[in-house]
Formats: sequence, structure tokens, C-alpha cells
Amino acid sequence: MTAAETTIDCFPNELLENIFEVGAYLPMQVDENYPRRPLFSKMHLAPLYPTSLMQVCNRWRELVLQMPILWSFIHLSRSVDSHRRLKTQVGRSLEWVPTYLLRSGNLPLHIILDTTRLPVEAAVGLLYPHSSRWCAFTLLVSHVGSLPAVLPLFIETRVPRLESLTIASDIYREGIIASKPLPPFFTSSTPELSSVHLNGVYVTWNAPPLSNLTNLELHFTSRWPHFSHLQEMFAASPMIQRLVIHDEIGSILRNVQRWYALPSIELAHLRYLEIEVYRLREAHADVASLMGLFDLPALETLVLRQLKMAEWREVAEKYHLPRDPCAFSGGSRVRTDKQRVLQTTLAKPLPFLNTLTVSGPRHLCPTTGLFVNLGL
Repeated sequence: MTAAETTIDCFPNELLENIFEVGAYLPMQVDENYPRRPLFSKMHLAPLYPTSLMQVCNRWRELVLQMPILWSFIHLSRSVDSHRRLKTQVGRSLEWVPTYLLRSGNLPLHIILDTTRLPVEAAVGLLYPHSSRWCAFTLLVSHVGSLPAVLPLFIETRVPRLESLTIASDIYREGIIASKPLPPFFTSSTPELSSVHLNGVYVTWNAPPLSNLTNLELHFTSRWPHFSHLQEMFAASPMIQRLVIHDEIGSILRNVQRWYALPSIELAHLRYLEIEVYRLREAHADVASLMGLFDLPALETLVLRQLKMAEWREVAEKYHLPRDPCAFSGGSRVRTDKQRVLQTTLAKPLPFLNTLTVSGPRHLCPTTGLFVNLGL
């Protein structure tokens, strides 16, 4: 018996099925250096997952054919080479899609639609009859300027089971904007939609589907709406519990233009807030003012990444936190030498805050000898 036969070939079917299913849920590869590099266009394009598994051996083929869950993950894209070869034979580039839809049974669908490499209308035409099964939908575009041509295809699409929506652009630059107004989309109803992730794009902020959310991630969406529209947007999602912001803070504040006499936006159910600073020309990031847009009475976890010491001290002063991060050494637990998780009972502005994660350039605390990620 060979080494291969004593390992993979000896796995019971149930274990192989579990492994195959875990593989189906693995996220799409993206470039970690985004936006300095394109998000996805330079990454290796993975082959169709269940099709690849079926080509290993007859046993795997039989297993995969009996697993509808594997066929419910549909990534519509293609390589640049096949794009050139099939430019005049659009049908061939999508001929596998009906097979996947059929073999997925009636399971919820997890769809990634790469509009930079496919004839969008033809692809949407195949998916549209099954829109009531869409559970997770990811729309990939070249840049935010591509959205006005793509979003109208989804204005009245019925997605009653949609739970998660992601829109991401391959290229992000602050100066790239949509030259035409962005239409609302998925306007019929999204009763199950709870999570929206925008990466390198912005949308019509105070319109569907940005409503009734519990999770919102805004990565490189600097063109936030004016403060009044921002109030309307969050008022439409009164139960939001998790908010993630990764962006150039100054651009956000310039677009919001909050008049400080106005009351802050209450996020009554927000439990988790994460802010990661992206720097242009080493500009100062006024994280304290960004947090000040909101009233956070129920916040339990605050994550601040890539802050300089002066920026942290502004936050600390505003929210009655110790100015010196070394003051958290007592009772703190250290996750790594690059990141510390701080747990303590904190003062009135954030009465329920119990976990604070702060990161930045490494700085050695002279008192404890521990690395604190809040360097100068």
C-alpha cells in the first residue's frame, strides 16, 4: 500500500465530504496590498471547484455529484486568455452555469459575478430566474465609475433570501468617481439582508439595500454622504451591531461636513466598531472626530488600527481613556508582540466597553518591556 493510499484514499466518505464543503466556503483570493495594487485582476484565477474535484478520481466524482452544496457556489469569471479566445463565442464561456444551477438543487446560491471579464447581460440572464435563491452575492467591477452601467440590471431583481451583499472594485483611487448618478438597486425587497460590504465603491447611501442591516463594512468608500444623509442611512438600520471602517479619515470628514452643533448619530445597538487608518502622504487621521459622528452607548468592542500616538491621545482624551497605552499593562492580555487586547472598566462615554484593540507602529513600553503598537 502506497503512502497516498494510506492517507487520502483511506479517508471515509463523510470526512471527505466535510473537507470538500469547507473548501467551498473559502473566500476568493484578493491582493492584501489593495488599493496600492488591483484587488483581484492580478490574482490567479482558481478553476471551478467541484469540476476540479471530479477530475481527481472516480470516487471523488461520485461524492461531488451527490453534494448539491458544492454546486451552489457559482463564481462567474474567466481568464484573460479565454476572454480573448471566446470574444466572439460568448455562449461557450458560460455554458457550465446551467449545469451548476441544476446540480445545486434548491439550495441557497452563493454568487460571485466578475463584470470585468464577462458579458454582464448574458451572465445576469442565466442567474435572474434563480434570484429567489440568492443567499450571498458579490459584484466585482473595474472601478466605481463602472457601477452606473451595471446596477440598473438589478433594480427590480427579487432577492427574498439574500443575506450578504458585497460590491468591490478592482481599482481604487480617490479621484475616480461615478460620472452618472448611481441608481438604487434590489429595490423590490431584501427582508433577510443583514450584511453589506463595500470595498472601493460607494452607492446611493440613503436608499435600498442599505436598510435593516446588522453588519456594515466600508472599505475605501471615502465619498461618504453629507451628515444629514448619513443620519438617514443609519436611521434605516436601527439594529446595526457591527461597523467596520477602513479608509482615509480626512476624506470621510470632508465629505460628511458635520456641523458640530448638530447631535451625533445614535447607534443604539452597536456592539463592535473597527476603524483602520489608510494614509495619504502621512496626513493626520482625526479618528476622534470620526468616532464623534456617532453616539455609542452600547459599544463593547473597539478596534483601532494604524494609529499614531497623537491620534490615540485625541481618542483617549475624548473618551476618558488613559493617554499612555502602557497604563493598560495591568490585567491586560497580550495577543502578540504587535497587538494588545486591553480589557478594563471604562468611563462614561463608552460605559460598556470591555475590549479595546489598538495597533500602530511598534513601540517598546519602558515600564513593562512589552511592545505596544502605538509608536510615534
